[in-house]
Amino acid sequence: MLLMWFLATVTVGLQFWIGDKTIYAKGIEQTREEFHYGILANKAPGGAGWGAVGGLSIQKRIGVVYLAEGVRKFTNLSVGRVYKLLDSVFLFVALVGLYFYLRRWVPDTYALIGTLYFCGALPLTYFFQLFHPWDRLQLALWIGLLSLVADRRFLILVCGLFVSILVKFDTVLLPFFYLLVHLRKDGWQKTVVETLVLLVVGFGTYIALGQLFPSPLDTAGFTLGNAGQMLQRNIQTIVDMNLRFPPLLVHALPILLALLFWRSKDRFVLASVAFGLVLTAVYVSFSLYEEVRAHMVVLVLMLPSALSSIRRLLDYDAQEISNRLLK
Repeated sequence: MLLMWFLATVTVGLQFWIGDKTIYAKGIEQTREEFHYGILANKAPGGAGWGAVGGLSIQKRIGVVYLAEGVRKFTNLSVGRVYKLLDSVFLFVALVGLYFYLRRWVPDTYALIGTLYFCGALPLTYFFQLFHPWDRLQLALWIGLLSLVADRRFLILVCGLFVSILVKFDTVLLPFFYLLVHLRKDGWQKTVVETLVLLVVGFGTYIALGQLFPSPLDTAGFTLGNAGQMLQRNIQTIVDMNLRFPPLLVHALPILLALLFWRSKDRFVLASVAFGLVLTAVYVSFSLYEEVRAHMVVLVLMLPSALSSIRRLLDYDAQEISNRLLK
């Protein structure tokens, strides 16, 4: 009960005291409504395409938009209130899910430390955006999908992958993580077949969304040329922001800790670190990397290994002190 109360307090504090000054500010309420109804009609505000308004490919992220429209019609709340409500619910669910996810690999105390660190990084997710209502739901879905991969609940994982791509299509890469975790010499055929099924469901859903919600005025976003331009732009942003660069503040320490004591960790934890590094390369190449809201899953992937390293360091120090006292 104390944990739930604490996480509810964090959620309410972030959503109202930071959110009301940033992504839920009244000054951008009209813009948010324009994006909402624009996605429903698949017509970008201004009529020049989604890329022209900084929303390339967001017309495919229909899951939370259609959910919000259903809630709006049922409750008669404004669009802004509906999104704030949904964000708050999904953020709370994600934080609770994160704690129990971390408990799979570390004791309760360390799981709480990881959750606290995650909460400390959350204020940085409220900046550099106007309309990204899928991030909180997608974070909760990522945590659920990672748990399903760990448990190898394949059929539920297939359904969850389909739903997550309707919300935001970055989970299309999850099948490669599944392969990395479960590929063994014994029974590798089953793992390969299951991975192929996940790839078909993931990329099939993504392609279908592109057909159902086309954007003929926009150019393709995922090309080598665009990746090169985005990478150059992100490097320049790192230089300009220096030590206050948000991803540096969020990810640097966990990644450093995650790489310690590499050989003593289990397959899933090691695969999580490797997959997190691959996702980082993708985000750096194809997104505005200072927007940490979009890649908080990397922190989720790093925390089990980072917390295990902290536990190992503290146990080592305690043993050293004990040995010296005995001497």
